[in-house]
Amino acid sequence: MTALGRPRSALAWPCLVCVVSFSTAAAEPGAVVRGLPGPVGQLVAGETTMLGCLVAIGAKPGHLGWQPLGAAPAVPLASHELGARITYRGLDALGGVGITVARQGDAWRIIEIVAGGAADRDGRITVGDRVAFLAEGDNGPPNDTSALQLESIRALMRGVVGSTVRLGIAGLDEAIEEIPLVRDERGRDDLAGAAPEDVLERALALRQTLTGLAASGSGPATVHFRTGDAIAAVVLTADEAHVRIRIATDREATIPVGFIRAVDLAASVVKPIPKQKLARLLTVPQTRRSVLPTHVLRMIGGDYVRGRVLGIDDAVVQFEITGGNTKQLPRRDVSRIIWLATKGDPQPSPRAALEALDGLPVVAVATDGRRLSLAARGVDGDMLVGEHPALGPVRVPLAGCAELLIGAAIDEHQPAERPYAQWVLSPAASTR
Repeated sequence: MTALGRPRSALAWPCLVCVVSFSTAAAEPGAVVRGLPGPVGQLVAGETTMLGCLVAIGAKPGHLGWQPLGAAPAVPLASHELGARITYRGLDALGGVGITVARQGDAWRIIEIVAGGAADRDGRITVGDRVAFLAEGDNGPPNDTSALQLESIRALMRGVVGSTVRLGIAGLDEAIEEIPLVRDERGRDDLAGAAPEDVLERALALRQTLTGLAASGSGPATVHFRTGDAIAAVVLTADEAHVRIRIATDREATIPVGFIRAVDLAASVVKPIPKQKLARLLTVPQTRRSVLPTHVLRMIGGDYVRGRVLGIDDAVVQFEITGGNTKQLPRRDVSRIIWLATKGDPQPSPRAALEALDGLPVVAVATDGRRLSLAARGVDGDMLVGEHPALGPVRVPLAGCAELLIGAAIDEHQPAERPYAQWVLSPAASTR
């Protein structure tokens, strides 16, 4: 079968198009489809559109393919010049964990476990257990259930099929055990006649709202890369050359500052900066051009400070303010650090950064808009596996992706302006 991305005639695809057209009439996008080993998406390559899923091809790692719905064998995704998009937006199926809760005194307790659901299969949860908290994914902050209403708890337990929710479960001894469960269609509760897509949309919106309120202090925030990538992470330490982050409970990475555009030390609501204030921060007086500022700090209270970051630990940000004074700023008071660019600095291309790595160039776009580029080398269950230029080995959950951009499509679908692109120093106008 012709590999996607190789030169082909207009007649190379008729058999696949026919098979997919037949199959899509019998299956709803996003449903759990027998015979497909991964999350269902829709691939668009040129004039070709097909439902299917990503698969590994061959015995050796590093070869990816697209398994069309109802067709065999898989189509190799072989060429770096391929321009294709895989979209999962609108293809998600609503899932749940398979438990029912009710208020008993000051606590929410489990009153029913759905046979065959995720909680039933796990086996560690029993009727009468108290649900102390709910947390999304591997790194989401815990949401204390004591102040939540029933509909909010139901919404937090619902989500995309294949996604993970962590439950804090307290048994008879009141010791809280964190139990991760993977949502499936069997575990979703009664929707009272509502459309599943509407229930899913409300659940995702509520989760985003609660996460925004709960994320504070040193909890998971965001690291922005110069390529436009952005990941949820906790900043551990930093010096003038490197930033050390934690991107999973057992995974740390040390990143050269040349890759980084900004880091969030604490998630907070930031109002847009007025144009006049931004212009003042980015203008360099002629008397200070010999020592340019390298960073801008955004403080929790809303102030901006220009200077140079010398170091970060768990308690302080060591910062040299423009003019020469060094301050030990309490870390809890600093919400964001922005690395300043200068005019003429090249804008790195995500695709070019991946060309030196072994794998298929892919940019994964998350449902919240964040992007992560990787040289994809395989699929492990519902995880896309590959390498990032700065992070090294990475695993991207397909359940959290809105779409994948492959090869030439990476350049075709870049945002008009990358985050923090406006933070570029300019010399003050000459007074002569």
